[in-house]
Amino acid sequence: MSRRSQFILFVIVFASIAAWSQQPDPNQLPSYKPDYKVAGAVRIYGSDLKGQVAVWEQGFLKFHPDAVFSNSFHTSSEGAMAGLYAAGADIAPAGDDAKITDQMPFFNTFRYLPLELSVATGGYEKRGTLWAIEIVVNKDNPIAKLSLKQLDDIFGSERTGGWDGIEYTSKYARGPEENIRTWGQLGLTGEWANKPIHTYGYVAPGFIIAWERKIFHWSDKWNPNYKEFVEAKETTQDDAGRAVASERMLEELSKDKYGIAWAAVMHTKDYPQVKPLAIAANDGGPYVELTPDNVANRSYPLIRDAYIYLNREPGRSLDPKVKEFMRYILSREGQQDVVRNGMYNPLTPDADSEQLKKLE
Repeated sequence: MSRRSQFILFVIVFASIAAWSQQPDPNQLPSYKPDYKVAGAVRIYGSDLKGQVAVWEQGFLKFHPDAVFSNSFHTSSEGAMAGLYAAGADIAPAGDDAKITDQMPFFNTFRYLPLELSVATGGYEKRGTLWAIEIVVNKDNPIAKLSLKQLDDIFGSERTGGWDGIEYTSKYARGPEENIRTWGQLGLTGEWANKPIHTYGYVAPGFIIAWERKIFHWSDKWNPNYKEFVEAKETTQDDAGRAVASERMLEELSKDKYGIAWAAVMHTKDYPQVKPLAIAANDGGPYVELTPDNVANRSYPLIRDAYIYLNREPGRSLDPKVKEFMRYILSREGQQDVVRNGMYNPLTPDADSEQLKKLE
C-alpha cells in the first residue's frame, strides 16, 4: 500500500472512530430561537416520560408564555398513538417503540404512518430510564462478543420476511440454514462445540418489541427453546408468578453453562455467575461494551430511545405550534432540560441533527 493510500485509510478510520464515539453535549447544539409565536392549546397524550415532558413544557413557556398545555398521561405509552387518531392530540410521547398494532389503526384512519422522533437516549441501568439491553452468558463461557446478526440467528428462527412500517416484505427473510443452535457454530471448540445454546429473555411487550424491532425487523419468530420471563412487578403474586420473574432467569443462567440471555444491568449486577458480552452492529465490529459512556454516546447497539409521535401528512408541513415545540425539545435548551431532569441522556449532536431534519 502506498503512503498516500495509507494516509487516506488513516483519515477514514480516524473519522469513523470520532463519529462513532461522539459524546452528548447539549452546549454543542444551536440555541433555541422561536420561528413562530405559539398561543393557545397544545394537546399532549401518552407518557409523561418520567417527568421529562413537564420539564420541556416549563422551558418552552419561557419563550411562549401564551401557550397552554393540555396533558393526558393516564394511558402512558400504551395509549400514545391512539391519542393522535382518537383523542385529537397534537403530540404523543412514548417510552416504548410503536408496535405494529399501534401503527395500523393510525394508518387506517389517515392512510399514512405517524412521524417518529427520537427525543432522548435511554439510560444505562436505572429502572424507568429505558435501560439498554445487556447480553449475558454464564461466566464459564469463553465467548466474549457477538454481532446483531448473530443475535438474530441465535434468538430468532427462519422467517419469510419482516416489517417495514405496516408493510410486510421478504427482503428480511432468512432460512433455517442461518439458525445458530450450537456453541460450535460461534467458533467454540472442545466440550462446547456440540452443546446446544439455551436462550432466555423477556416477554413483556415494552421490552420484547424493542428487541424484535432492532434484531428481527419486527418479526416475532423466536428460537423454539426461548424461555420467557418478566420483571417481578409484572408477575402474578403467587408461586406461579414468582417462577417466571426475571430473577429466576438469572438464577438459571448462573447454573447453565450453555445459556445466553438478554437482560438489564440493574438485575445482572447481582449475579456474579453471569458475564456481559460486547456487541457489534455489524459483523466484524467494532464490538462495544455496555458502559454508561457507550450508552450516552450511542455507540452501544442495543440502546433504547424516548420517542414522540406526530401526525404529519406526507408532503405537508407540521402544525406550526407542534413544530415549534419539537424545535425547542431538540435545541440546546431542550436537551439541557434532559440533563436537568436526570432520567435520560441527551441526544448526541449527530442524532439531534438527524431528528431536526425530520421536521422539515
